[in-house]
Amino acid sequence: MIKNKKPTKVYSQEVIDTQHVFTKDDTVYLKNSASYESKDDWTPIQFKWVSVDKFQDNLELE
Repeated sequence: MIKNKKPTKVYSQEVIDTQHVFTKDDTVYLKNSASYESKDDWTPIQFKWVSVDKFQDNLELE
């Protein structure tokens, strides 16, 4: 008689670090991590959208 085996559960130990962002008038804002209670504590950052085609053209493969 074969015993029913319980499925093996696999848990990832890697943590995904995320940040809150939003855009307005072509400016990207990043929420300050120490101020999650405040709704108005956002900092503009330098960020430029690049198309996938342009990114692939500049990509160097080893």
